[in-house]
Amino acid sequence: MAESGSRWMTDKTIEGQILRLDQALAESEKQAAAALTRLKGLRKRVAQGDLTPVDGQFDQLAQQVEHLAATLAPARGALAYDPATALADGSYLAELQAEAKAQGVVMTERDGRLTAFPLLLRLEAKMSAVRVGRKLEKRLRPSLVVRELKKAQAGARFDARRFLNQLFGAYAYLAPIAQPGWRPSTPGDGPVVTLNEAYALFTVGPAGGDYPREAFAVDLLRLDRAPDTRTSQGHRFALPASTGSKGRDRIGVYDEDGVERLYFGIRFARDAAG
Repeated sequence: MAESGSRWMTDKTIEGQILRLDQALAESEKQAAAALTRLKGLRKRVAQGDLTPVDGQFDQLAQQVEHLAATLAPARGALAYDPATALADGSYLAELQAEAKAQGVVMTERDGRLTAFPLLLRLEAKMSAVRVGRKLEKRLRPSLVVRELKKAQAGARFDARRFLNQLFGAYAYLAPIAQPGWRPSTPGDGPVVTLNEAYALFTVGPAGGDYPREAFAVDLLRLDRAPDTRTSQGHRFALPASTGSKGRDRIGVYDEDGVERLYFGIRFARDAAG
């Protein structure tokens, strides 16, 4: 047990620091409970008019309060962790990734992007928090963050048709530019429109900043996994590859296995009979 205790006393990780503080607070809690019990007992005896032991009881209560104060001092010094620094220098990320691996969650960090598909994460050093999707999580304990990630992954829902309809709205504006004369009622395959252009229309307006490019890429992969989805008007879709997918027009996302998926353009098609 001494070896185990010495390990957490010198542990500089946030998990180790939290364990150290928790154990120190547990001892303070015991002292506080004992003092409260004695105080309640003293109050009851006084209320009943039993005043004989009052002085002795006050002395014992004062001693317990002193013990409580003595345990609070090491508890206050048990946490020597600077979350803003750890979030900025990469040490917190390393611990979070190790915890994710231990819990079987694939967390990918590439090109400054952090993904636990289909969730996007961002370390907010200035706010000492982790942003999971749009939620700002100030509870930084890695084991808790990863458990919450697993719950969020399991509960993440995606309305493929709604997203496709939104894409089609952008496409209906861009396609006639790429192919003059094309209309939504035109049968057969429409022209290929780059997803970069479609995304640019998605982000027009005040709400644009709430939909980062990375989130758009995640939605593309989820749509790609629902190939039979059609728009409200019955249009089929395809996400054709292109040599452009190796250049600046590509949109990339890492799936739950850490594999990168690349997207370039989209095309809609209307059946002749439709």
